[in-house]
Amino acid sequence: MPEIKDNNGENTPVTPKAGDSAKQANQPSATPSDGGTSPAAGDLAKSAPAKTASGAETTSGKDATLGKKAKEAKAPKAVKTPKAAKAPAAKSSRRAQRTVRRRWPAVVAGTATLVLAVGVLGAGSVFSGTDATKVTEPVPHLLPVGESMAICQGPTQLLAGSAVGSDPEFSANSSSTKSALNAVVLSGSTGELPGASVDLLDAKSSELFSLSKAPESPAPTPTELTGKPKMKAVVAHGKDTNAASVLRIQPLGEENPRGTASVVVNSTDGDLAGLSAATCQTPSNELWLSGASTTVGRTAILAISNASKSVATVSLDLFGSTGPIQTAGGKGLVVAAGSVRSVVLSGLAPDQGMLSVHLKSSGGAVSAVIQESVLRGLTPGGVDYLAPVQAPSSTQTIPGVRVQAPAAAAKISAQSGYADATTVLAVTVPGVSDSLVEVKAFGADGQVALPNGGVFTAAAGKVSELSLAGLPEGTYSLSLKAEAAVTATARVVNSTKAGEATDLAFAPSVGRLGDTHLVTLPQDVSSSLVFVAPEGTSTVSVVPISADGVLGTAKTIDLAVGITSTVNASDFLGSGAVSALISVSGAPTYGSQMLLKSASAGISVLPIAGTTVGTQAVNITTGY
Repeated sequence: MPEIKDNNGENTPVTPKAGDSAKQANQPSATPSDGGTSPAAGDLAKSAPAKTASGAETTSGKDATLGKKAKEAKAPKAVKTPKAAKAPAAKSSRRAQRTVRRRWPAVVAGTATLVLAVGVLGAGSVFSGTDATKVTEPVPHLLPVGESMAICQGPTQLLAGSAVGSDPEFSANSSSTKSALNAVVLSGSTGELPGASVDLLDAKSSELFSLSKAPESPAPTPTELTGKPKMKAVVAHGKDTNAASVLRIQPLGEENPRGTASVVVNSTDGDLAGLSAATCQTPSNELWLSGASTTVGRTAILAISNASKSVATVSLDLFGSTGPIQTAGGKGLVVAAGSVRSVVLSGLAPDQGMLSVHLKSSGGAVSAVIQESVLRGLTPGGVDYLAPVQAPSSTQTIPGVRVQAPAAAAKISAQSGYADATTVLAVTVPGVSDSLVEVKAFGADGQVALPNGGVFTAAAGKVSELSLAGLPEGTYSLSLKAEAAVTATARVVNSTKAGEATDLAFAPSVGRLGDTHLVTLPQDVSSSLVFVAPEGTSTVSVVPISADGVLGTAKTIDLAVGITSTVNASDFLGSGAVSALISVSGAPTYGSQMLLKSASAGISVLPIAGTTVGTQAVNITTGY
């Protein structure tokens, strides 16, 4: 949670000259602007205290003298006014006093308007003296704790015919398609559970099922013999769902609600045969998705979900294998409150071997996933959800990249129509300059060499690929360093043997792990946790959570630098664990969750997401 800081500097007020009153009385009141600076602020900028290189304010001897002469009605040098006619001293003094009384209400009104515009009015936000209008550093201010939500994807959908563009029609799913939702909500420090439910994503927010009821009054803190508060959880495991939904958690006093959810879809036949999974997302106004394909036999459907009460207007920037893609159809997409809008990406960017999407939303915050599926002739080639990746950065980390044995992978890709059935890294450079990229692959025994040392040039404005097919069999983590900001994802292909169906998964770049991350452990699939600390050592603590919400004894994993650690959740935590609480200490550590379906090629990779948050922080300027 961002630290709350405030700058409450005080300065001695300075009385203007008598001749300044006419101009000052006619000055406009301070009005907030995009830059946070009003006309009045510009006039007074030179009178603000100078800042040292370290950021500390200093006062010169001249400034001190000016402060002492305030009673003599000497104006700041920064305020330039026309010469005024001479007036008697007493009259001049009264006019100066009237000037001060006239001016400060205008400045105070402007400052109050700025603060109210961001929804927070704090003590000390209006300073006395001329420096009440100085420009200060924006500081984060916390908004009140509110309801948190995580938007969950519905089951996979098969396009009806060759639909393109937005609002396509879908066919009925295969009878073998099963979609299951898993959720976990953690109690507060007193052991009380917040009110939580899973609702349909529709205009009415119709409740699917309740997880827990909000407490009517605070309960006494349950404690163990150690005197420490006893935390607990409430869990939903394997709930059938057939549509998009929303996990909603009510605030618990001043504590942030903590919970997460996931959706797992499994189909054994039909064009969408395979294993798909997605972590439920906290809504956002900006998202990056990468790794889609729109070539023949590949279908990419972008699903944009708006669970807010406000209409969202969405614009899409597209980057393909050949460069930026200009399309009017990706601008001004309206997503109504409580609805999901689907966009067939081949209608906007056809014949792209790799495609990245930058989504921006004004109005309501949204979630987004891309359903990617492959059909090679009449043979299904896999299906999965592409989750949002980390925003462009010069460093990215992708844990959970599973690579088949090189000989087996070569037999699969050698088949007719299977040239893209390989594991690759996709790097997007959204800027205007090419970027040199260095990739390191960390396996169970440390770093493994990549062709050309893992160094390649990623072209500006397009998606570049790096093949990972030559790596020995195993689970890897990829660490990227680039000259320019990039996004990254890994496409993983899994198969049993040549001639059999394949499945695909997408491992996104993830953020650094911290404290209190929750994961669900879905039923009917094998779940593994993958961790890596690329530049140091760290300790991962994993607490099992049972179906009745009991938190068990923490298990720890000591990570050596540059080693990918993969643990089977059932073996590590016990067969009774249906969720887990993860915390990390030490060097920057990254993690993901890999799902495998036994006796099939089914595979999916989920990021370990931050818990849902009901409090937000906004940067405001406390003076200007």
